[in-house]
Amino acid sequence: MVNKIITYAVLKIQSEYINEVLPLAKETRIHILNEEGCENFILMRKVKDPNTIIIFAVYTSKQTYDWHLEQDYVTQFFAFLNGKLMVEPNVTYLEEI
Repeated sequence: MVNKIITYAVLKIQSEYINEVLPLAKETRIHILNEEGCENFILMRKVKDPNTIIIFAVYTSKQTYDWHLEQDYVTQFFAFLNGKLMVEPNVTYLEEI
């Protein structure tokens, strides 16, 4: 049985950078949704804290998740976030029950 990788990531963006980060996040999402092995990728933000981006993603396996993390558009997005985050991203790994 293949175990899916399910992630819930919280990115707290400094307010002066949110308008730069959102367009790149949306563009990156387009690439990710086309990845083989990506079952779901939802990009959201908190209503009462619009500088906090939430990412919920489901990958078919650890192999497809690891491949995803190596893609240029993903590494470039996280490099772009350098100096723009209030704190380090908080990633929670979940499992389906």
